[in-house]
Amino acid sequence: MGLDMYLYGATHKYDGETFYSEITLKRVAYWRKHNAIHAWFVKNVQNGADNCATYDLGEQSLKNLLMTCNEVLNNPTVENAMAVLPTQEGFFFGGTDLTDEYELEYYLDGLKYTVEVIKELLNDNRYDYYCYQSSW
Repeated sequence: MGLDMYLYGATHKYDGETFYSEITLKRVAYWRKHNAIHAWFVKNVQNGADNCATYDLGEQSLKNLLMTCNEVLNNPTVENAMAVLPTQEGFFFGGTDLTDEYELEYYLDGLKYTVEVIKELLNDNRYDYYCYQSSW
């Protein structure tokens, strides 16, 4: 039990002759208890609704998240992290006290992973759009 987060790449096929449409989702990222990343999605993609629904997002949202993660990684202090990409408490959402060395390391590792995934996706161009979903 806890915060699980998924990013899916979506491809959309449409046959205009038969009006057949198919959307295929592939999981392209997974986070566990990275509540600051989740809070970013809730605020910037989900319009504040934290409800475990699936939300569509485009490349610009990924670029914005990439920029936010890099802003913290370029100055990885607790103060900067909490100002730029703060943690969020929640039902089994994981640690939020970045003054704890282990929690800060876990937080920064999640940002590094996020940067790697987004860079790969932006260079790939195989997906039409993306979807984010969380569960707990």
